[in-house]
Amino acid sequence: MNLLAKKLSFKNMIKPGLILLIPVFFGCETQSDLGIKYDLGSNANVKFVEFTLPASNVYLDSLRTDGENRILVGNYSDPLTGTVNTEGYFQFFYEQGPLPRGVDESTDTLKLDSIVFTVEANAIIPQSGSSFQEFTLHELQDSLESSAIYLSTLKQTPTTEIGSYSQSINTILDTLYRIKLDETYSQNFFDQISEIANDADQAVSSTTFKSLGVFPGASSESIAAFDLASDTSRIIMYSSPVDPEAKDTTYLTYFRFSGKNYSYIERDRSGSAFDGIEENEDFDLASGKTIIDPLSGLSTTYSITALEDFFDENRNIIINNATISFEFEAENDRDTLVNFMSYFRKPDNSIFGPAIASNAFGNIVMSDNAYLSFESDPANGSLNEDKDMILKTSTLFYQQLYRQYLEGDSLAYLVPTNGVIKDIDDLVLMNPIDVTLQRTIFKENGLILRLYYTEVDQ
Repeated sequence: MNLLAKKLSFKNMIKPGLILLIPVFFGCETQSDLGIKYDLGSNANVKFVEFTLPASNVYLDSLRTDGENRILVGNYSDPLTGTVNTEGYFQFFYEQGPLPRGVDESTDTLKLDSIVFTVEANAIIPQSGSSFQEFTLHELQDSLESSAIYLSTLKQTPTTEIGSYSQSINTILDTLYRIKLDETYSQNFFDQISEIANDADQAVSSTTFKSLGVFPGASSESIAAFDLASDTSRIIMYSSPVDPEAKDTTYLTYFRFSGKNYSYIERDRSGSAFDGIEENEDFDLASGKTIIDPLSGLSTTYSITALEDFFDENRNIIINNATISFEFEAENDRDTLVNFMSYFRKPDNSIFGPAIASNAFGNIVMSDNAYLSFESDPANGSLNEDKDMILKTSTLFYQQLYRQYLEGDSLAYLVPTNGVIKDIDDLVLMNPIDVTLQRTIFKENGLILRLYYTEVDQ
């Protein structure tokens, strides 16, 4: 479909006059608690309706955890969701620093002092108090492939152990981990670097070294999210001059954690509130609460079928604002997950996971700006001023649902980029970053859709 056709199909999905009304209804003072940009005291005949949306829990497995420049390492047990064990795998490459250039000890100008692995955690759970952290660093049997896609269910096989960490930590203050690597591994690596530097046909800057993995110990009680892109995270090779007459100097050669990386996540829900949940199937808790927790593979699905009767009874309206509010419970051990998107649910109850990168308009609820500009920009959550509620606004999406309902008397969505019509009953909340330690627990009957609308003449 050419660009003109796309624009025409989008124009058709909006009720006449809506574009002209957008500055009127989106440009006034805000009702911040609802995310409403409309002055209720104006002369326009604006009406209000709200729907409590039925919500349930859903388990979605095999999500991608690669390419996010962070890996998860450790073990964590939670009475609500169960136990999670995580491992992180990564590539590393030469960044900068002096290289040994001899072919043996008698001709080399540098000698190895040590090699140190340093990594910074940008999040830890539990997020307060003390916890025991234990992990080992290994070479992997199979090196990661830069062009491959890795899912959270793929476990790598470790070989040689080259370092370890075991210590009680303050989860707020102790975010830097430093390990001196095994002497045998360090010397072999130093010799490899020396060989590459002495070979005119090789370049250390383009050399792919054997991938590494971080594996939790049995005593680990916390999970850390290691930020591989941090300026602090790197492997540092310390060397000094061989010449005994040389100045007392230490040289630092840096290797960065660039390239492919991902996390393996093993979940055990036995004995938890979610014991027995099946993938893609709705699962209700006795409390009526729902959850979005990427670490546990759990999310919230909600129905919008309550709109059908409202649309049927109101055949001549313009939706001025459509906002869903999510009431949530505060937690001490986990940070609140605010940034999440609404995915269309497929007929088999699954979602199209790669939608953020492929066909987003046909699989995710977009922001109003996205529908106006045809640039991918999913509607995400944001906290209200009191920080006790998450708001998500996408007025044009619901206006399009209404417009399409008038055409076919059923809830359906016309994809503006290709004209395909999709039936929509349920939406699933998903975080755009799979490797996160944040989560949110929604209260019973805590999802409320609020519509401000105007009746118009034919």
